[in-house]
This record gives sequence, C-alpha cells and structure tokens, in this order.
Amino acid sequence: MKRTLLSRLILASLAGVAVSGVQAGQIQASSVSIAREVITLDTQSVGAPNISYRFAGDVDARAQAQTFQVQFTLAAGTWDGWTGTGAPAAVNGILENQAISISDGVSGVIVNQENAARAGVTTYSVTNKGISADGKTLFVTISVFQDAVALIKQPIIAINVASNTLVNVANVPVVSADRGFLQGMKTVAGDLAADFAADNTKCVDTKTLKVNFKHYVALTNPAALATDATATPDEHTRGGSTNDATLVTFPTNLKVNFRTTTAGATLTPGGNLSFTGTGAVVASANPATPGTSHVAVGAGNLVRLGLLNLTQEAIGYDSDLTNQYLLANAVAPAGVKGIATAAVNNGGVEVSNVNAVVTASNGFVVGGTLFFAAAGANCGAVLAGTVATAITAANSSGPLTITIPTAAVNAAFGAAGTNALEICYSAPGTTTIPSSGFSAVGTVVKAAAGANLNEQNNTCAGTLFSLGGGIKIDVRNYASNQATGYTSVLRIINNSDVATADVWAQIIHQDGKVGKFGLIIPSLAPRAVKNMSAAQIEALLTSAPTAAAANSNDALGVQNADGAPRLRITSNSGRSLRVQNYLVNPANGSLLEVSGSQAVDFEGTASRAPVNEGQYQEQDANSGLNLR
Repeated sequence: MKRTLLSRLILASLAGVAVSGVQAGQIQASSVSIAREVITLDTQSVGAPNISYRFAGDVDARAQAQTFQVQFTLAAGTWDGWTGTGAPAAVNGILENQAISISDGVSGVIVNQENAARAGVTTYSVTNKGISADGKTLFVTISVFQDAVALIKQPIIAINVASNTLVNVANVPVVSADRGFLQGMKTVAGDLAADFAADNTKCVDTKTLKVNFKHYVALTNPAALATDATATPDEHTRGGSTNDATLVTFPTNLKVNFRTTTAGATLTPGGNLSFTGTGAVVASANPATPGTSHVAVGAGNLVRLGLLNLTQEAIGYDSDLTNQYLLANAVAPAGVKGIATAAVNNGGVEVSNVNAVVTASNGFVVGGTLFFAAAGANCGAVLAGTVATAITAANSSGPLTITIPTAAVNAAFGAAGTNALEICYSAPGTTTIPSSGFSAVGTVVKAAAGANLNEQNNTCAGTLFSLGGGIKIDVRNYASNQATGYTSVLRIINNSDVATADVWAQIIHQDGKVGKFGLIIPSLAPRAVKNMSAAQIEALLTSAPTAAAANSNDALGVQNADGAPRLRITSNSGRSLRVQNYLVNPANGSLLEVSGSQAVDFEGTASRAPVNEGQYQEQDANSGLNLR
C-alpha cells in the first residue's frame, strides 16, 4: 500500500522543552487525531506521530560509554515493516536513524548523532533497532560515546522527529519517509458500518491507540529486544513514572442527522385521504430550526416528515495527515464532493451518493411518493438532480429508499456541506393513508476506492414525524352515565415515549348510529395517564355527528331495552393509546375491571390490523370519528 505522509504540523520537535522539576520518567506523545472514516485497511500505512520520553536521571558518559535500549510498545496494531509471518521485515527505510534524537532536558540542546566519537562533543549513535516478533514493540539501542563533556541531563529520547542534529549540523530536516509508520489501524479505528449494525445509536465514536515505554540498561545482547531477564529495567520502573500515553486518536468526523418537524399535521377526517395542518412555514435551511409546518402550502396531499443534514463532529486528519477531513473542504468544488472513484486524500469528503431508507410503522399510501426537497422549499419541488420514489402495491409496506446521486451531491449540501434537506411524502388524494410513525436510516456512501484513497461510509438512524388520526379503540362494554347501577370510569394511557396525544371520544349506539363527539383530553403527554368518569366524558361530547343522516343520532346513550352504547376513542396526534375500563356502582362501591374486552389499538388502514402491525387481536375499529 502507498505510505501516507505525516504532517509537518503534527511532528514538532521537542528540542525546546523547558527544565522541570520532574522526579520520574514521563512519556510524551503528540497524539495525532485521524478521522476514522479514512482508515479503511489494516495494510494501510499510517504515519506515526512524534513520541518521546523524558528521563528523570542523567546519562553520564564522561568516564565510560553508555549503552541503553528504549522500547515503544503499541496496545494494538503493529509498526510498519511487520510482515505477519513470524518475524519482522527488514528495516526497509522505516524509522531511519536520523528520525531518532536525544535532547538535553535541561539545556534544550539537541545532542549530535554520529557514528563515531567526536572529541569535545557529546555524541551518540543508534547501534541497533528492530521490531518484536509480534510487531507491536519497536526497540532502539543507543550508545553514547565516552567524552569529557558527555553528560546529558534528564535526556529526552524521541522518535519520529521532524529535524535533528546530524554529524554536528543542527536542524537537519528529516523527511517523512524516514519516520515510523503504523499498520493494523483499521482494527483500531473500527468499522463504522459494523458498529452501527451492532448498535444503531452508535453513529459517532472515538477510538484510541495507546503506547507504552520501557528503558533497559546492562544489555546482554544490544542487537535483540531486551527483557527483564536479559537486561536491567530502569527509567520506567521508577516511582511516579508515566509510561503510557495515547499515540493516535481516531474520532468519527462526520454524522448523519435527522430532525422531525414539530407541528401537528394529521390525517384529514373523512377517509384519511389527505393531510391537515397549518400552511405557515419557518425556514428549514437551518437544521436547528426544522420548521413548524408539515403540510405544504395549498397542497393537502404533501407533508414534510423531517430533515436530513450532515454535521462536522470532529476535525481529525485525512490520510495524508496534513489536511483535516472536512465537509467544508475548500478545494473546488467546495463542500462535499460527488465523485464516482476517490481521487484525493487531502481533506475532501468524496461521496458516491447519499440515501435515506425510510420506514413507516403501518406502511405507505399506494400511489404516493417519497422524495428529497431543498431546504426551505416546503416540499414544493423534488430536489434538483434527484427523483421521487414511487409507492406501489409491491413496495408500500416499506422500507423505501430515496437517493441523492453523485451528480447532485455537491449542490444539495452546499459549500459548507451542511445544508438541510427536506424529506417529503405525497398522497394521491384518492386512497386511505395509513397512520404511521416514520423513522429513517441515512448513509453517506463514499466514492469507490482509489489507490489507498477510499473512505468509510457514515450511517445513522433517526426519528421522523408520526402521522396520527388512525388510532381507534372501541370500549365495547362502556356503561354510560345515564345507566342505572354500574357506570364506567376510564383510565386513558398514552404509552408512547415520544408523542403527545389529543384524545377524542364519540358515542356509538347499539343500532350502529353515531352520537355526539368531542375532545375529551386536549393534550396527554408521553407516558401520561388520566382517569375520567362517564359523567366527565359525556359532558364534553357536545358536537353533533356529521355522518350521513341515516347513521347519525345526536343523543347520548339512552337507556331502554336496546340501550347498550359503545364509546369510540381516537387520537389525531398520538401514536398509541391504551384504555382501561372500570365499572363502578356508586350505590354500594362495587368496582369491576373489564378492560379485557376492549378493541384493538392500532394506527390503522382501511382494512383490519395490517400485516406489518404484527399483533392481531380479536377486534378493531375500522372507521374513524363520525364514520366519514
């Protein structure tokens, strides 16, 4: 694989570290941040950042030469050059000697690196280096030549430096190819799609790679990896030493977001053929202000279910480790780049398409469409460069996919890459619309792989609007307040965790005619409960039915030989309700719980409980309020 290069911005020399009162060894790592999205293969070579260790003790070679070994061990992955065949590969140009430096921790002077002693100059050489058998530990053996001035106070040993003092020449640049590289980073960064599949709330996560330091003296074999059995452990064993650090951080840079619009669009009474709601619109270009209207102005067959937008969650680098991986990439065309095959690794988000897979709890209306619209368009037109997904008998159970193809990606999200897009739903106006709750999974599908340039997809789930008006519960053993003996007390429960419900009720007489109706609970909060007596309910049933005259009866539940009314409970805005029926005899205080014989609760269609409702019960209320 092509090596990725390490940014000069990240690899800063620690030559100027000031004197501190530290009394124990301290590891110091630059902890570069690399976007998870750009780590796609374990064989991908990723430049390692600068790592150093500041000794508590001094290295004194004034009387005799000193030889010691430092080790940097990865918690996961391997150092580049590891072949995975049981032995490290040849050095192959990785971590060349000039990328290893020693600085005097007190004076800040970078010590001269040379292969032979130089009189009157503190000089050292890298005598050996290599990789452990498992590829995780990089070791470097260093010899400081004997000289009368060879005292390095609290030395700072660093690898992957950007410049060094070589052959007594200061500030010699070290090219990126001569520094250390890492492999196995896909295992560390993880697979975004797999993480989401395991937990669909995990759209953004941060992974880290740790590194551990060890220092040995009295080496039995300077050319081999030292252990406690073959050498004497030193700096890393001192009390208070800090030997572990984060070497690389892998954040998830991008996130797909869904926002539900906030107002109460409902299904229009009289057959649920269209949508009802205010036509006023709050501009939806700002994702934080999704808008308070669902129904498109002047079009009862169009409703906005919510918005999709992308956000910049972190600013980790692209795989060139020079440019951050950003939605607002300034290289033309600015923003998210629609492209078939990835061509760069310099910060651009290269996208093949963006799609949303939308699920409806009770299916979609046959003959309708689902589509993206531009932010603020109020579903007035299909987003340029995209097509609406037609809803047919074959696909109406869902889920349905709407897509922004390659050519439309850049314009859709704009130069900042964060334009919000409306998710719109249309109905034909002649077919009953299922009352459904809507959810979606959005995916930014990255461009096909180029040479070491491919990127991981970003995926996230979210909740869209729920269209109410289809909840219908028949309390078929309801006892009217006009009855003698037992009367009903209803316990009405909103068992949704997210949707507030309005609750309506209507008398249905034994002869099938509908009686008065009314709003009995204007707003029942999620998870809330309200108890209401038959007297309280019937006092609120004040509106005459609007069904055809043959089906209409204004009266409440008259008590005669044929008097056995039912009470129909509905909601326009709720997702789900439960009703418990208690029969109470005020004369003697007797109470019976008879909820088991109420009808089914479902957000319904024109037929009985739909196939994907998944819970068949003995009855359902096939028609809504007023039987229209």
